[in-house]
Amino acid sequence: MNYSKSIILFSCLALTSIVACKTKKVAAATVENAETKACSEKVTFETLQPLLAKSCTTGGCHDEGKKRMNFKVYAQLKSFGERGEIKEHVLEMKNMPPQQKLSGEELRQFRCWIEGGMLEK
Repeated sequence: MNYSKSIILFSCLALTSIVACKTKKVAAATVENAETKACSEKVTFETLQPLLAKSCTTGGCHDEGKKRMNFKVYAQLKSFGERGEIKEHVLEMKNMPPQQKLSGEELRQFRCWIEGGMLEK
């Protein structure tokens, strides 16, 4: 009888692990699909403002307190974009912003802004 309980318990744990792994893969694929979705609309510095305010220019990160890293100023954000730092840190390494992960749609907006020529308006 103990042998049967062990088999049932092991089977339940194995099934739970498989389901959990599949769920994580589906969630990751959903974010990736949104991130790599084609750029159908024009993304500009102006349209990025809500995302920048939520994720970058709060808490003293990339705001007025940072003379060369103030992402409230178009020229400074564009400079980081031109040097490839936004692509590297936001899109590839995904280590910015450090406190929260960006959604696939938010990552797509940054990618579309870069691919669209980093326009201001």
